[in-house]
Amino acid sequence: MRCAEVALEEVQRAVAAPIASISLRDWPGDFPRDIATQRRPPHESRADSIMYREVLAEAAAARGWTIARFDARHVERRARELLGARADEVLDGPRARLGPPWNADHRIALAATVVLALTGPPSS
Repeated sequence: MRCAEVALEEVQRAVAAPIASISLRDWPGDFPRDIATQRRPPHESRADSIMYREVLAEAAAARGWTIARFDARHVERRARELLGARADEVLDGPRARLGPPWNADHRIALAATVVLALTGPPSS
């Protein structure tokens, strides 16, 4: 948790505008909490990333940021629908301009940001 708090503080200092939200890939709400269960298939391959996202969400919420969880399988399609004719420019433009290491993970994160910016925070 301390590392997440320090990292989010660094991000906040690095950007000019206040941060209002963070978008995180969704995780199952019923993921097991018991460490012994998490260490067994099929959970062991996902436990670290889920726990990391949970800690990031908790640290961001403590800063007053909105947490937007997104479905990585569908968020890019939704962003393309919202952007219309500008979709290729917005979502694929960074790869064309920056090259590697910009990859699909970055594009999905950008798509999640676009969806949040154009539709507003999720309703609780």
